Amino acid sequence: MNAPMIPVREKAAVSSPRLQRISDYYSAATKDYGVWSQDYHMHFGYWRWGLNPFFRERMLRELSLQVLKRLAGNGVAPLKVADLGGGTGATARVMVDQWPDTHIDVVTLSPLQIEIGKERSRTPEQVRRIHWHCCDYEHTPLLASSFDAICLIESSCYAQGADKKELFREILRLLKPGGVFVIVDAMLKKPIPETGYQHAWRRKMYRTWCDAWAVPELGHLDLLQDTAAAFGGKITSVEDWSYRIAPSVAHAPLLVIYHWIVETLKARGRLEAWRWRHLVASFLSPWIGLLERNFVYVAVSGRRME
Repeated sequence: MNAPMIPVREKAAVSSPRLQRISDYYSAATKDYGVWSQDYHMHFGYWRWGLNPFFRERMLRELSLQVLKRLAGNGVAPLKVADLGGGTGATARVMVDQWPDTHIDVVTLSPLQIEIGKERSRTPEQVRRIHWHCCDYEHTPLLASSFDAICLIESSCYAQGADKKELFREILRLLKPGGVFVIVDAMLKKPIPETGYQHAWRRKMYRTWCDAWAVPELGHLDLLQDTAAAFGGKITSVEDWSYRIAPSVAHAPLLVIYHWIVETLKARGRLEAWRWRHLVASFLSPWIGLLERNFVYVAVSGRRME
């Protein structure tokens, strides 16, 4: 059963140039993610033994399953989950399929993503148990201390600051005491030096990559423990998934080239600026991943203390 395509009239409260850039980017580029993933998984995939590295969709779903595994670390599925920056709800749909009693609140700045998410919700349970919110995930209208678990998959990078202070304030406001969170994203292990000719190309690649995806800056991994502690939380584990996502990242260059040619021909050479930037960022991702000295792709797990 397909959910009806309901026009979304609600608009996010875009109160800053940062939020406007993010909203503009996703308004222009969200449909391009349909080429990357049939179910609109808007992230890289997780490879493990037994998975075919050429089957991208299976790896994309596997990353969501790995997040679910950590959210239910004690073997009990959380009853109420918030997916902050949850896009079109691909991970939320996996949660509904895996956990029979869980309700998921998906927060996104993009009305288009909500429209696509409702269209992709193909079962009555997905329609009933996924709830949509078009707002800034650093300042949501959701009730405090009302969630058992929170996840962010490749969305924490859109939060303000290297320490992601406002984001952690909101995560720990929303969680119940003892509630858990999982953040999966690219981060900086240490800052790229601001000076020095030998670092100039790293700075240029990093800034181009961030700007093309409307990302203000990546989180600094070494700052997050103190940030979580400041709001009553604790980071319990940091897992390096850089090599786990490498097989799916390797899909990007050829797919980008093919998609660029097809879409440019369709647009008669006039591809929208944000769509062009999205292709540039996707193409740069494998090369960013090679800069292990500065970059890492991690799963950060933590909890709100009792």
